[in-house]
Amino acid sequence: MDKFDRSLLSLLQEDSRRSTAELAEEIGLSPSATAKRTARLWTENYIKRQVVKLNRKRFRRPVTALVTVKLTTPKTTVSEKFAKHVTAFQEVTQCHAVTGDFDYLLMVCERSIEEYHAFAQSTFGTLPIVQSYKTTFVLGTAKNEDILPDFALVERTE
Repeated sequence: MDKFDRSLLSLLQEDSRRSTAELAEEIGLSPSATAKRTARLWTENYIKRQVVKLNRKRFRRPVTALVTVKLTTPKTTVSEKFAKHVTAFQEVTQCHAVTGDFDYLLMVCERSIEEYHAFAQSTFGTLPIVQSYKTTFVLGTAKNEDILPDFALVERTE
């Protein structure tokens, strides 16, 4: 992976609808070289999928909760079981194993606080592997991006 690949990935993260000609002009390569690089990045699994980022202001605003979860035991099998269980729900939009006072940090979207409460009780409250969970509701969002910053666009060496 060279500087052209990194520039291409950075630009595609910003807006994947850019044409090959636009991308080529921005990174300083020919359109055919840019198209070949883009195809290779897909083939080599640097690009996982192409998604649409919706304008949240045009849609009903969901109740968004950040949920910290502490498991009964930090064993790998317990963690894997929990992650598999919660990621099956569309309401769980993010699931992160973390360090600190709890084991997981989740982002959950629901229609209302009441529906979130019912979801949390049936999803977390009934699992014997969940010791406790705590909910914090999001009041506003200053930034919500799921992109890798340019400094991270370096191939892993392991």
